[in-house]
Amino acid sequence: MEEQKPKEIKRSREAILLLKTDMDCRLMVNNDNHGALQKKSPLSIALPLGSHLINVITQDGLLEKEWTQDLNHQEQVVCLIQLKEEYVRLQAKREEEVGEPLGIECWSTEQIQQKQMAAATEVGLAKVFRDGPNIPEMVVIPAGSYRRGEAFNKYKVSITHPFAIGKYPVTVAEWKCYVEKGGISYSPSDNDWEGDNLPVTNVSWFDAQNYAQWLSTQTGKTYRLLSEAEWEYACRAGSVTEYYWGDEIGHNNCNCQDSGSEWSRKRASPVGSFTPNAFGLHDMLGNIWEWLEDIWHDNYEGAPADGKPWSYGGNQLGRVMRGGSWSSFPRYARCAHRHGSVPAIRNFNFGLRLARTLP
Repeated sequence: MEEQKPKEIKRSREAILLLKTDMDCRLMVNNDNHGALQKKSPLSIALPLGSHLINVITQDGLLEKEWTQDLNHQEQVVCLIQLKEEYVRLQAKREEEVGEPLGIECWSTEQIQQKQMAAATEVGLAKVFRDGPNIPEMVVIPAGSYRRGEAFNKYKVSITHPFAIGKYPVTVAEWKCYVEKGGISYSPSDNDWEGDNLPVTNVSWFDAQNYAQWLSTQTGKTYRLLSEAEWEYACRAGSVTEYYWGDEIGHNNCNCQDSGSEWSRKRASPVGSFTPNAFGLHDMLGNIWEWLEDIWHDNYEGAPADGKPWSYGGNQLGRVMRGGSWSSFPRYARCAHRHGSVPAIRNFNFGLRLARTLP
């Protein structure tokens, strides 16, 4: 009788990685986004045997860890991600290095609004005004000082003169008026999103400049892109937190990934869908990236301290964008986050908000 060979035992080519964390964070595995990892909700991921790159970062971007996780022939590997102790130390260090609040950071919301009214009265305008039909609605922003930048890289900026800024990003309807009356041939794609009250997208830095110039000609006023320092001043509206509503992304405060809005990671949202900041500005964070005047620089070394655009040096092929978008991670939709892009690029995340120079 022929001897029977023992049956081969099939070994699984996958293992389960069970991740647990002691504080909420974002998770990347092999550069793939796995979204939020919550401290009360362990996450199981089936992965091929071998080595895998794991990256976690706290929601405010303060602490990031990266390591290689080896998976052998075990059916399940448990990994406890400990962040809280180091995070607390970093927070304490940040508070020590940032220094005391100054300027607008010391004003209450009531004082901010009083300063706005005083600045508007001085130039003979309402706090919120419009220079004509289909012209973006503008909000007066008072002069003041603040600490610009990330927690470990702040410096004082003094906005020496009041200016006005769009209450909302420029909308599809406002751009349609520009196409009809301005005689331009470029009509940006609507990405198959319906609604004239959506922010216009697929506009380049050059498109934004041309629109500002056209508005200036139509109204006799000076419309322009914001400087990066003006944008952060207006966005923060006196706040010193990661977002102008607090240090966490929270729920339904803006439109970006994990923000809890009905549009998150799907599309842009109608302007004005979320609570404004203390200046009365909507959508300063999330929804669309906003083109700014400044040339891209890798850091703030040598940056103007008077709020004017940084129009020299740096990477002449890049321009600054701020605010994050509907598809951005929360860390990119913070008041201090900076992004740069080639000015000729048109993208379904790219839009604009205008400033107007006041007398």
